[in-house]
Amino acid sequence: MKNNFKGFFITGTGTNVGKTIVSSILVHKLNAFYWKPVQCGKDKGLTDSEMVKKTLALDEKRILKEVFLLKSPISPNLAAEEEKKKIFLNDFKIDFFKKNFPLIVEGAGGILVPINENEYVVDIIKQIKLPVILVASTKLGTINHTLLSIESLNNRKIEIYGIIFIGDENKGTVRTIENFFQKITQKKISLLARIPFLQTINLETLKQASELISIKNER
Repeated sequence: MKNNFKGFFITGTGTNVGKTIVSSILVHKLNAFYWKPVQCGKDKGLTDSEMVKKTLALDEKRILKEVFLLKSPISPNLAAEEEKKKIFLNDFKIDFFKKNFPLIVEGAGGILVPINENEYVVDIIKQIKLPVILVASTKLGTINHTLLSIESLNNRKIEIYGIIFIGDENKGTVRTIENFFQKITQKKISLLARIPFLQTINLETLKQASELISIKNER
């Protein structure tokens, strides 16, 4: 792996599209570290960090601590407000030049989920400056959600490394998104994988899923 490979920011077209599953797969595939800067819903079972660590049987050092670990499973701005906390972009600084490992960063919800009164998750993406892997469903409604996400990222000049689809095969949907991606960005889309729904999530199924992803572990 080249020394200048830093990792990816994993975001989705909305909540519950499979960001944590994809993040886990990429942590395994790229031998990376994992970071969930903002976690909402810590009182509703395992956090995403705990799930990634447990499923992949990772050493504690491979999981970077959340900056904000909030109780309610709602938008970060509202969850922070409930606890009388304030989220600032300057809270999300990391010096990659002092790190010798790739990092998989997972966002909260979709890219326009607010983190405070003025800023969104996409502003954290800009702050961290990693290329984005967009996770999208293949279900009905995904074309609109995916193209809106692509347009928002493109308007902010954020690099979209590629898209990973989760769900049943839907060639027409993928073809439509591929076509309009090129119209929006003037670039050809990089379709990294389509991962079917995993009935069981464990180390073995994640290893198998990692073989479906076409990605170079270097930059």
